[in-house]
Amino acid sequence: MITRLVRGGLAAALAVTTLTVAAAVATAAPTAVATAVSGPNVTVTQAGNYPIFPVDNTSFSVTWKSTGTADVTGVTRLTVDLPPGLTTTGALMYSTPYDYTFTQTVSPDGRRLEAVFTGTRAPGRSDFMKVQVSSHGTRPSGVITVTAANKNDADPSDNVSRYLLGSGLQAPVTPAVPAVTALAPSTGPAAGGTAVTITGTGLTNGFALFGSTPASGSCTDTACVVTAPAGSGTVPVTLATPGGSAATPTAFTYTP
Repeated sequence: MITRLVRGGLAAALAVTTLTVAAAVATAAPTAVATAVSGPNVTVTQAGNYPIFPVDNTSFSVTWKSTGTADVTGVTRLTVDLPPGLTTTGALMYSTPYDYTFTQTVSPDGRRLEAVFTGTRAPGRSDFMKVQVSSHGTRPSGVITVTAANKNDADPSDNVSRYLLGSGLQAPVTPAVPAVTALAPSTGPAAGGTAVTITGTGLTNGFALFGSTPASGSCTDTACVVTAPAGSGTVPVTLATPGGSAATPTAFTYTP
């Protein structure tokens, strides 16, 4: 009899415990779920095999992903800046199907890679390139900085990735918002080739779009010197940087 009472008490206790746990689970606060940025958004990251002395030739990956609620379209420009002692001969692009165009240039000293990716990416889709690097028998140190810029990007806070050699990824940084004050000259032949200067602030790692066509050139923080592409009529000029985009106060007019 005593045994039965103990078992009954134990069963009741277990039942109460089960109900209590179930109630706790039912009333627990829901886990926070990250929400996508409203609109197009590009996120850039880097990872892989960074050079560690005495390993001389390695490669690391640069990945950019569409993480907003709308397609990322048009031109996405990527830059890779290497610290002293490291150089690159370029990157290998990995993405299928081949529904995009991809071009790249490397600076004469081998420490800067600029890549232009043109295509449409639905939310969730990503692409990556493998950047080949060499430390030339030295013990490299410093920061590898990667940026991404797209004219329609809604969130600049995830457009810069920094990796400190020997340490790891660094805290995110939000680049400066660009401001454009002037474009000169504002006319040029339809064949293109006109040297155009765009002035302002926060222009580092930016690129110019004449209409929807990117222009070759380079930018400091306060000025971009670019070569107008071929075109016709009057087109708006937009300066896109990792920190956002800004239109020039005057458009560019192509002359016959």
